[in-house]
Amino acid sequence: MKKSILLLLFFVNLNAQSLTVKVLDSLSFSPIPFATVYFSNSSGIISDENGDFELIKNELTDEDSLFISSMGYNKISFSLNQFKDSIVFLSPKPIELNNVILTNRDLSSEEIIEKVKAGLTQNYQTDLSENKIFYRKEYKSLIDKFEINKFKSSIDSVDDLLIDSLLQNLPKENSSATEVLSYYYGNLEEENQKINLIKSRETYKKDDEILESLNSKLEESLKKSLKSNSYFKIRSGLLPFSGDLEFDGLWDIDSTNQEALKKAKDAEIKRKENFANSIKGRISNIYSNLFYNDATDLDFILKSNRYELSSPELTYLGNQLVYVITFQPKGSKDYKGTLHINSDDFAVVRIDFKNVKSLFKVKLLGISSDNYLVEGRMVFSKLNNEKYSLTYFQVSSGSKAGIDRPFKIIEKNKFVKGRRKQNQISFNLDLIVNALNNVELRVFQSKPIDLNEFENLTEENKILPEYEDEFKTNFWEEF
Repeated sequence: MKKSILLLLFFVNLNAQSLTVKVLDSLSFSPIPFATVYFSNSSGIISDENGDFELIKNELTDEDSLFISSMGYNKISFSLNQFKDSIVFLSPKPIELNNVILTNRDLSSEEIIEKVKAGLTQNYQTDLSENKIFYRKEYKSLIDKFEINKFKSSIDSVDDLLIDSLLQNLPKENSSATEVLSYYYGNLEEENQKINLIKSRETYKKDDEILESLNSKLEESLKKSLKSNSYFKIRSGLLPFSGDLEFDGLWDIDSTNQEALKKAKDAEIKRKENFANSIKGRISNIYSNLFYNDATDLDFILKSNRYELSSPELTYLGNQLVYVITFQPKGSKDYKGTLHINSDDFAVVRIDFKNVKSLFKVKLLGISSDNYLVEGRMVFSKLNNEKYSLTYFQVSSGSKAGIDRPFKIIEKNKFVKGRRKQNQISFNLDLIVNALNNVELRVFQSKPIDLNEFENLTEENKILPEYEDEFKTNFWEEF
């Protein structure tokens, strides 16, 4: 009895030291993901994708104040010594439309868009710049179908029963998120891009115990049956398709084997370089697709004659008087959306867009792909520059991919006598996956740099994501 009371007191005390708070929209009662939560002592965190954050009281003082904000909502503040709520409501910022807005310019949508085009060079930052960027990509995959038939294996322990067990315990839904804080340097030219990573994390759930056990069994079977110096080929039917397959990490590295140790060290360096280059490429793709780039797919400004434009309406976006124009595609164009255009300098300050049809759809020889969703928003502001630059980008995308084809995985070895072929696994794969991505980019600082500064920059990327099995809101508090 005494132990039970002590245990209860422990949990009560533990709960008193922290408080989980949910941030909700005051009108829809829906969670507000990634709201900014900061304190008067300059530390800060963000809410997770469900609008939750953890308030750890022993890391703060009663004199601290709590501020919560999110784009499109009114900021609120609390004194911590009075804060006891587990739910916080943010009210959406009203977009006030005066009954009468006086202006001496009565412009059509076509005239406004022409002024936007005329002002692109003077309004937007297209030269080299340094940007402090937070990038987040959330990925979710849903397995609609996963079947393996006609399975044959020359490895006795890798049989139908093992494969069936793996398929039965394979989760139908997987999700992960990658977050990166970095300094990103460049302009709109693809070859002029550099990046220095500051910190990163990856959040995903590891396999459950049953699946982990089955994976270990498969790994152990492969380790016993395959040779560490073998190489592997993968082929599919009669198609002229052949690729190399690697089983990295299957065999432990001999600590006395200097060549293997060097190879592992080089592989680790390469992993870090590849991760940095991957993030750089993703950010570069965002900048290369800005509406004022000649190569953009979002060409509703540069090729406005291919879109139907609504009559302009004047309204306020924050403290800016803006024209609001909606657009619909003519003919084969892909997107519809809404433009918010500053009425003083005719700069586009916000774009909301969504595709009206599949952007890519193919089905051929047992392989199918359908990019059915791209929906997003761009916001442009003046930071430290005299010109506008991208400050917020968000896009959600959805695609379905399917494959229904035969495969062969062949182990070959050139260090043994006789034929090189050692083992073979063959099967027919019938798989349909629905992939959902959400990408968010926020620019906190931006300043122009000259060519000499850019050329002297060295990319020193020694960062890999820190793994978290759940979203922790205080991961970024030092920044």
